[in-house]
Amino acid sequence: MLKCPKCGAILAQASHGDLVFDGQVWCDRCHEYGRELIRPRDMKEIEAWSRMICQALGFPAVLLEENADPAVFRKEASVLMAETDHRHRSIRFYPPGCRLATLCHELAHIFTGQDHSREWAMMFARLVAWVKTRLAEDQGPRGFRARLSIYAGVPQRVY
Repeated sequence: MLKCPKCGAILAQASHGDLVFDGQVWCDRCHEYGRELIRPRDMKEIEAWSRMICQALGFPAVLLEENADPAVFRKEASVLMAETDHRHRSIRFYPPGCRLATLCHELAHIFTGQDHSREWAMMFARLVAWVKTRLAEDQGPRGFRARLSIYAGVPQRVY
């Protein structure tokens, strides 16, 4: 059983959309992801972060794919961000999921071989904390800035 370290609420890792994984597992009322963890990034950058994470933590590289077909990722009541294939050690990203938090979520599935278990939740929290430290130190993968302007990726108005 997981509890929020701040308020003590019982946390169900299966309801991971209501949780924040950052060093520990928190309820979303007590903690939130930083902007850089949820900022959309291009697939080449996600691939570079994945290689960096795997190498730093001693895990074999993971195959990443991208599928931009809206018929696949736009579900009736939600949006599919990414899918993991445990057997093939691969992750398929959909455009809404090209974010560092999503990468950490899916890598935790691969590294633990588990779905939304306690072990998976703790690995997800560990990965986010590791990435967050690199972001704070502006030490992303070579060729990519870890921290971007608040306006990065926002279309400029043309008058």
